[in-house]
Amino acid sequence: MTPRPEDHVRRSIGAFVLGHLTTEEAAAVQAHLDGCVACRTEASSLAPVAQLLPLVDPERIRAPGVVERPPEMLDGVLTRIDRERGERRRRRRRSLVVRVAAIAATVSVLLGLAVLVVESRSSGPSNVHVVVLAGSAPGISGEAVVHEDPRSTWVELTTSGLSTGESYAVWLEEIGSGERSPMGTFTGVDGDLYISLYSTLPRDRAAKIGVSAPDGVTVLEGTIPTAQ
Repeated sequence: MTPRPEDHVRRSIGAFVLGHLTTEEAAAVQAHLDGCVACRTEASSLAPVAQLLPLVDPERIRAPGVVERPPEMLDGVLTRIDRERGERRRRRRRSLVVRVAAIAATVSVLLGLAVLVVESRSSGPSNVHVVVLAGSAPGISGEAVVHEDPRSTWVELTTSGLSTGESYAVWLEEIGSGERSPMGTFTGVDGDLYISLYSTLPRDRAAKIGVSAPDGVTVLEGTIPTAQ
């Protein structure tokens, strides 16, 4: 049956141009083309392509978008990848060396400080005095180990029974003037507390050591023996 002009035959135009339709099918398409400008124009545009198809070598046909790369390009890419990998390894090694050097320098500084502390403690008299601190209330107690040092006063303080979370101040009372030289502050904890404190007040001028609450009330106090 001959197609009506409005029944376009675009699906059959390719086969028609290539000569793959039966005689009846080709006659029906031709009849439609005679009366349809759009389909006739499409068939005319495909005819040159159909004439060139016999010249195509199937073995040289590649999938769309596939481009063959020359072997030297692949070699260049692989060489670049190896070079970048080697550079990353060298950067990691340099970074590791820097970190190790920094750690070694830090350890060296800490060892040097430890030697200085030991030397400073051993350079002066080795005598120490243990001062028992009297508490202002039951359950509060303390002890101060006062080290002999002609240039300063070094105290190792241990307290017990002070209010947890409360701030306390440690001080030395100067001989004669009665003035208090602050040594530092600490926060009370549940149980025993140990701290090490220094004061620029020379040992031979310190008469007492004490601990005061935030309101200034003395909660611990003890007399320091006269330096020998």
